[in-house]
Amino acid sequence: MKRIVTASVLALFCLVPAVPAHADGPEKMPQVAGQGLVPAYAALRYDTSVQLTDGRGAGRHVLWPAAWKVCAQNPQAGTPLQGRRVTLTVVKREESCR
Repeated sequence: MKRIVTASVLALFCLVPAVPAHADGPEKMPQVAGQGLVPAYAALRYDTSVQLTDGRGAGRHVLWPAAWKVCAQNPQAGTPLQGRRVTLTVVKREESCR
């Protein structure tokens, strides 16, 4: 019986989502301009609202994030997020940022 209880408790801990600790105050916007879109997403908390803007002005939609890179960001790095929406200006990896 003890093994079943231990396994159940372990299984429950595996289901709890990991939340990063913020010992140094509120979350701040990381520097993501110049990175691929996938690492940029990884640098942000899972609950951050992100809007993507086509850097070419063509209104393209991002269907495959790994094929895109970030040219600009708003807010700037170091700005407290506190529930703010993040806007990332992106282009395809083979394109240059203007």
